Amino acid sequence: MPTRLVFAPSLLVSRWLPVLALLVLGATLRFWRLGALELIGDESYFWLWSRHLDWAYFDHPAGVALMVRLSTVLGGESEAGIRWLNAALGLACVVLTYALGAQMLSRHAGLFAAFLVALGAPYLLTSRFVYTDALQLALLLLNLCCFWRLVQEKPAIRLRTALAFGISLALLLNTKYNAYLYAAALLVSVLIDHRWLLAQKRAWLAALIGALGLVPVVAWNAAHDWASFRWQFSHAGVPVIRRTGALGKAYHALLYLTWPLIAVALVGLGRMRLPAQRLLVLVAIALLVPVALSAADSPRNLSSGLVPLFLLAGELVTSAWARGRRRWASVGLGLLAAAAAVYGLGSVFNTFGPTTWPESSGVPAIRQDAAGWRELGPEVAALPAAVFALDYSIASQVTFYSGAPAYTAWGQYWIWGIPALPDWTVVGLETLPMDLVDQKLRAAFGELKGPWLLNAEEWGETKVVRVWEARNLRLAPQMFLQELDFLTLLRSDY
Repeated sequence: MPTRLVFAPSLLVSRWLPVLALLVLGATLRFWRLGALELIGDESYFWLWSRHLDWAYFDHPAGVALMVRLSTVLGGESEAGIRWLNAALGLACVVLTYALGAQMLSRHAGLFAAFLVALGAPYLLTSRFVYTDALQLALLLLNLCCFWRLVQEKPAIRLRTALAFGISLALLLNTKYNAYLYAAALLVSVLIDHRWLLAQKRAWLAALIGALGLVPVVAWNAAHDWASFRWQFSHAGVPVIRRTGALGKAYHALLYLTWPLIAVALVGLGRMRLPAQRLLVLVAIALLVPVALSAADSPRNLSSGLVPLFLLAGELVTSAWARGRRRWASVGLGLLAAAAAVYGLGSVFNTFGPTTWPESSGVPAIRQDAAGWRELGPEVAALPAAVFALDYSIASQVTFYSGAPAYTAWGQYWIWGIPALPDWTVVGLETLPMDLVDQKLRAAFGELKGPWLLNAEEWGETKVVRVWEARNLRLAPQMFLQELDFLTLLRSDY
């Protein structure tokens, strides 16, 4: 049976001490050496958003930009200052996971899932480095808690519950676009199990407040020729970087999310006998299936959808153990949770250099992305002309570490405005087909020198940046940007 959360001091040891222990361990793994690595591309890009606050952006709604702005106002313009609030939200996910499990299933189910969120590799990585995921997961779990409280208040919904649900949903809709699919899952749950809500005025009030969260995104898109919506639909069936088959995507997800977490989630899938179970499965499906079916190979976007399945697996663990039946299953899931924790610890340790600990496959990419920018930034700042970055992921890193603006052929930069200059310093990483890049640059400019190589070694990785001095642009500025678009260049190599 679901457990009502009680905060009485007499129950501290039995109910909250394990959660407090998880919080201490989770906080240590999230904040330890938080500012040691340089900013990765996503982080510096979102930092740049925070310097240009708007209702929405080309890639996402504005939630992460507001979060980073608040983080830097309170913590400063350093790596740790940019990351600390995101890490705190990642830690809040641990408490919210426990609270949701205790409300909907049982305390032990909540504790099991909270353990995986506290120590699981993808949740540690998205807490230590600023992506959109920690903010979204925190708001999603909070909104689910509010929704289930709203459902339990039959026949009369309290006004404060309706307001809490509506406000948290409105904020959630401004994190990532897949939050809209989550809202659709809630609607399906209402139609299947909670149709009585349709007759409740306060339920409609809650839904209306939540729907207001769409206003900033829709207004921004309307003012920018629907740029963000068009981008989302245009690349829905096109690989963003490379073509990857279904098996390749599954393997990548297994390596990134780590196999113990995938195994636990599979155990939780399919438990739909009760309304609480159906709701959690519906939310998981809404968050997992579109990502799995899309052309994009982005396993990080699957991490939020696993949490409801962790709760269901935790319920299975505790119910099987309590009844004295199939205790081998409980032991097996406990071992999987321990293995997930080992991968989580290894993923944190390995961000500072390869070790023998097992890790998420995202860790080497993070090290490579971050390595060397404190050293390379001043070198790029000394280059003679404005910087044009071939890789949109490094343009904001150049800006942060050089102190000078950098531009790139990416939708958000087009919206901000790219100056029509005759001379550029062009920089790029070696992930691109360099022969093609050199060919296009020679066709675009009357004079081209380079490439020269800037090298930096750090965190067990070597970063090589190619630099060209390009003078006398012969193409129209818009044609130049189209010719040097990162995705077009990269796809030409596949």
